[in-house]
Amino acid sequence: MYPVILNSGEGKAITVSNSKLFLKLSFEAASNNLSVTEYELSAKFPGPPPHKHKVFEHAWYVLEGELTVQLSGETSVLTKGSFIFIPKMVVHTFSNQTDLLVKVLVVDTPGGFEHYYDDLQAAFGNGEDIDQEVIRSIQLKYDTYLPDYLF
Repeated sequence: MYPVILNSGEGKAITVSNSKLFLKLSFEAASNNLSVTEYELSAKFPGPPPHKHKVFEHAWYVLEGELTVQLSGETSVLTKGSFIFIPKMVVHTFSNQTDLLVKVLVVDTPGGFEHYYDDLQAAFGNGEDIDQEVIRSIQLKYDTYLPDYLF
């Protein structure tokens, strides 16, 4: 472990479609306990298909804008200062349905989920539209399953 200090917009930059992510804390720096990423979701960002994780859990804090989140079929709009914790096995998805940028600070535990973003960048890093079938194939590599998947 080692200390990390980063400002807004700093960190390993990752581009997904028209959105940007900044890896603030890798799992290597946090002894595999967690990773921290800042999302900058572009206007009308469609988000991933609904999914669940067997291992990973998320904690999200909205820094700016309105994040639309679905948990187990229920939709909520989170605004600046809102917080949400998504335990493993809970079906969820998120999107930016507005015409403005949304910024979210994301903590994933355990660490390692940040490699999912690397694969998304490889698939959609040049501004390509999000292809849900491609996302599904990437998701399977990172403990991310469709809602009806049985363990």
